[in-house]
Amino acid sequence: MSARPNDATIAQIDAARPDASTWLSANAGSGKTRVLTDRVARLLLEDVDPQNILCLTYTKAAASEMQNRLLKRLGTWAMKSNTELEQELAELGAAVGADPSYYKNARRLFAKAIETPGGLRIQTIHSFCASLLRRFPLEAGVTPQFTELDDRSSAQLREQVADDLATSSEGKLLLDMISHLGGNEFEKFTASIVSNKAKFAQELTRADVCKTFKIPADLTQDKLLSEVFLGGEVELIAQILPFLAASEKVSDNRAHDKLATVKGPSLGALLTFESAFLTSSGKNPFSAKLTSYATNDTRELYSHLAPQIEALILRVEAARPRRVALAAAQSTLALHAFARAFLARYDATKQSRGWLDFDDLILKTKALLTNPQVAEWVLYRLDGGIDHILVDEAQDTSPEQWAVIEELAREITSGQGAQAEKPRTIFVVGDKKQSIYSFQGADPAAFDEMKAHFRDAHHAIDKPFEVTSLDHSFRSSQAILSVVDATFTGDRAAGMDEGLTHIAFKDRMPGRVDLWPVIEKAEVEDTREWFKPVDEPSATDHTVLMAQRVATNIKYMIAHDTIPEEIGNTGDYQR
Repeated sequence: MSARPNDATIAQIDAARPDASTWLSANAGSGKTRVLTDRVARLLLEDVDPQNILCLTYTKAAASEMQNRLLKRLGTWAMKSNTELEQELAELGAAVGADPSYYKNARRLFAKAIETPGGLRIQTIHSFCASLLRRFPLEAGVTPQFTELDDRSSAQLREQVADDLATSSEGKLLLDMISHLGGNEFEKFTASIVSNKAKFAQELTRADVCKTFKIPADLTQDKLLSEVFLGGEVELIAQILPFLAASEKVSDNRAHDKLATVKGPSLGALLTFESAFLTSSGKNPFSAKLTSYATNDTRELYSHLAPQIEALILRVEAARPRRVALAAAQSTLALHAFARAFLARYDATKQSRGWLDFDDLILKTKALLTNPQVAEWVLYRLDGGIDHILVDEAQDTSPEQWAVIEELAREITSGQGAQAEKPRTIFVVGDKKQSIYSFQGADPAAFDEMKAHFRDAHHAIDKPFEVTSLDHSFRSSQAILSVVDATFTGDRAAGMDEGLTHIAFKDRMPGRVDLWPVIEKAEVEDTREWFKPVDEPSATDHTVLMAQRVATNIKYMIAHDTIPEEIGNTGDYQR
């Protein structure tokens, strides 16, 4: 007789129930992949056809891992005796009894799974969307022979499109954009434009942008400068420069070096005045406060000029919010103009070659499933093919991907599908703490919104919808987990699951957390030889110093076969 399951195992068994829709929050190391695999196995034991199960994972590696685990388990069932099989099924939480046909069915599942046309439907959402578009190309408006662009091919295409645009009559748009936003990490920049193409669908006017930033539509740089530079500013500054230069105070000398560069009315001069007279207030670029640009003793020497200086400073302070807003408006207009031209060429090139990138797969599938003219037909054809939907890594699912999943699950919570004799379910698992924010459009806020949506939809038709969590961690000790829980509280709890805590499964495992002093970001002069790689860090780079500190401590612990009382204080141990 097997021992009674522990709390962690009971939570996993309950989450893997095949007869109820479940929304599961799972901490790292809590056995999420096992629950996914267990749930699919239990669905198969309940005689659900493998073709009727759709499991959407985040990466191809995760899909392969889950499929390998599932096939390995089903393969072992085919070789077990009745006693061994009964015990394993009991540990799985499956219904067991004396009926020999139940065990015979369990042994056949491996062959049934591998003989399923197209294999088990455990795939990434992009892979699923590609298969759906190929099944309904006419309805989706795509060529049946389209080719999926991988990340590398997509990057090469974006580079080619940017080169073509730069040498075309629209090349000024690229130069204008770079002048406002810079050209660093251009590949990531164009990738971001492509992944946010919906935001550039509508043309943006200057009036719209100025309204957004709350500035007059006729505000220009020249008009702004004329409000600050009334005449005589260069002469005024020239009168105080000798006093600042003669001072023995570093702050006075620093102010002198800045103000000495002002030669006349210009944007550069206005920025210099802001740097000398104002200081930023927090992270808000629109806010700044007056700063003491010179010492009291030095200012006393030219007190007769104080009224004019103070008037200039007040004009600079008043102009700064509008200067920042105008710069943001100009950058926004430059970005949109470039993005629309870039996307037009990018999409035209893809269409001419029959290519679809990852974003196209999602957006075209979303359009297909929400098109009132064809959506019902497509869903009808799919209705017999999807009875159970499982979503992995839900915290990294974008709103567009959720829209696809929502349409696929519509028949589970409405229509005749909701009243089917056999249960039809949706299972979602994720952890907001592990979200790769903004990656591929990931939006953790959508995680809670979709939870509420599916919960309300199930309750409206009196179907069970379990909201639960896996709190136990099989990877770490309670000491470390407690520090994590204590850290993400109060104003740091944003994005966390309310009430979700970490429990160490191995509660007697020792653990310790050491806080190391912060290594400030290094600002070093580039003294590398011209033939050295441009991304090679210097010996004093902050990342190099941190790596050396980690390596030194590991070396110390291996040599002494012990953990020092204070990690990070092993001295200059090199032995």
